[in-house]
Amino acid sequence: MRKESDIMNMKVYESMCYSLAKAYTTGVRLYQDGTPLYYFSPYCIEPDPLGPFLSQIIDSGHDVGIITTSLYQFYAFLTLKPGIRLILGPTRALKDSGQEMEELLASLRIEEEKKNTYVRWLCSAPVINIQRLAWLLVSLVTMLQKRPFVIEEVWMESPPESIQNSVQIEYTGNRMNNIEDMGLSQAVEQSLSWEQLVCSYVENGQTDQLKELFSAPPKIYTGSIVYDELRQTKNRGIAMADSVSKAAIRGGLDVQQAFLTMELYIQKLELMQDCPTVERLFQEMVIDFAEQVEKLRCPADDKRHFCRMCIQYISRNVFAPIRTDNMAKELGYSRSYLCSRFKQEMGLSITQYIQQEKIEEAKRLLRFSNYNLSEVASLLNFSSQSHFQTVFKRITGETPLAYRKKVKVIK
Repeated sequence: MRKESDIMNMKVYESMCYSLAKAYTTGVRLYQDGTPLYYFSPYCIEPDPLGPFLSQIIDSGHDVGIITTSLYQFYAFLTLKPGIRLILGPTRALKDSGQEMEELLASLRIEEEKKNTYVRWLCSAPVINIQRLAWLLVSLVTMLQKRPFVIEEVWMESPPESIQNSVQIEYTGNRMNNIEDMGLSQAVEQSLSWEQLVCSYVENGQTDQLKELFSAPPKIYTGSIVYDELRQTKNRGIAMADSVSKAAIRGGLDVQQAFLTMELYIQKLELMQDCPTVERLFQEMVIDFAEQVEKLRCPADDKRHFCRMCIQYISRNVFAPIRTDNMAKELGYSRSYLCSRFKQEMGLSITQYIQQEKIEEAKRLLRFSNYNLSEVASLLNFSSQSHFQTVFKRITGETPLAYRKKVKVIK
């Protein structure tokens, strides 16, 4: 039975790992004699890319050190107490080799259709200089052991200096002896990888992963097309709006719904007067797209397959008149079976669910657009404005005008 003091120490260790993962946007884990105790990565990388290198770290006779993979990724480790090791990494790969990458994917048993996504995850890892990692270990050991610890005590398994230098030059350009300056080309590359990761999460409806990612995002290169920082931030937001809307479409979102959502967010973005507000709106937009895709992607087990098809159909046709006869025919069911099974599994009728989805879209239109009530009702194919108002109040508890006054952002 574990002592209470051991349990408290483990909670402290886990909290430290979580904070390190946030601060350095990379994976951090705890191992006890080769057994995993804790793992957290802001990028939610599964399986853990550490796998092929775990034994090398666990079996190392050094208490504090850094290993280098064939892709010139770095993993840092230190012994917290006998048998328990903290492992941080990987950093961004510094060697562009398809063969080494394929070997890593094969050792991790990544399925063929998931390889591109997994590589995007790996490419989103931070660029951390090996000396910077060593200094991190020095500070951790000094703090934990309450004794002076020098960088020369950090064991480093690194490639020959000449090879490492050539790779660093190729990928980072001139550092000017400043380890915090990653170089323009690498800044652009990391920003691109991060945006690809965001789009991947949107496409797969991974809302929780996006929220985790946004809680500690990496530094993103925004370019220097204009001198006005606010304008530059808005331009990046507009470009990302286009990218994430297309990602959502690939994830199954209706094209019209995706582009209308994008246009509404761009309109709101142009009204913002400071960069932090634009950044918050950008995150809100990305998560909104991911949530819409996630709603389409119910769990893929047999029990939910039926509901998933129904939900996707309704989402694709939210701006059209949705008739259960047509829906049943397209999905290959009888109308009576479709209605009864939907209600049994979802807890509400198809008509109720359709109305809920249309009202959710109406709320977005009322908040972000200047469409009048008649236009909103027409866009969403309500039989009349009065019918739209009746349904809206029944579902939300307030009239469309009252809701618009409360949340209106476009004058």
